[in-house]
Amino acid sequence: MERDWNAVNDTARFALIQLDRESHDPMALAKALAAARGTPVQDQVLVAKRAWGIVAEDLSEREARALGHALRSSGVMCAVGPAAALAELPAVEAARTVDALPAAHPILIAVAGITVTTRTTRTEKKGPSGAQKIASTAIMVSTGIPIKIGGRKRSVEKPQEEQSLAFYADLYYEGPSRRVQIDASHFDFSCLEERMLYQAQGNLKLLIGDLVQAAPEAWVNHGTRVLVEGRPIRTMGYGSLEDLDREARWLLTLRALGV
Repeated sequence: MERDWNAVNDTARFALIQLDRESHDPMALAKALAAARGTPVQDQVLVAKRAWGIVAEDLSEREARALGHALRSSGVMCAVGPAAALAELPAVEAARTVDALPAAHPILIAVAGITVTTRTTRTEKKGPSGAQKIASTAIMVSTGIPIKIGGRKRSVEKPQEEQSLAFYADLYYEGPSRRVQIDASHFDFSCLEERMLYQAQGNLKLLIGDLVQAAPEAWVNHGTRVLVEGRPIRTMGYGSLEDLDREARWLLTLRALGV
């Protein structure tokens, strides 16, 4: 059913958030949005992929309630409330060792695997092609005149792109509110001792598994479930750390609502 949070006023801008914190189905949301807005599904796919639980956050009260009602008709349960009531995230505190993690149990464990593109340039020496060299030799043999076809060797800069996966884990705490971030490629996993592997993804999976087991009451995000359950990493769906932040704002808002 549709729910509301906090008192509202006539000048507030409203947000619409999904209520099922364990559901991650952008295509289902895209279809529901398309039905609600009377557009082709493909027009809503990007919106749905970028929602991460926050369907909209700058609507009038009438627009928010109308959209929430339409989505509910398609099976997408939502809550309506002032956008100002969405959770704000604490500043990031980087952790490079397990000793840097707070002793308290986290209230939210949020993991994301993000494709990082590195752009570089490589300098190559470029000169006459094989065919040009043969032609130059033939002219010299027949005329005795050393003519070079294709010019001299020159340096050419060739752009290159390399893609790699970067894994992050944001651990949220309360009393006081804190966010501690693990960048798996810069974290010391020696705390895993004999279980330590030779790649960041596997080590992060082990560490997060330990944290989830130690804090069973903590909420986990979609990325954590994918990692711990061993699902294909491509099913995470995060395009950037901004996606992870948006999802965390959604989950922390739901938690404050007691959903």
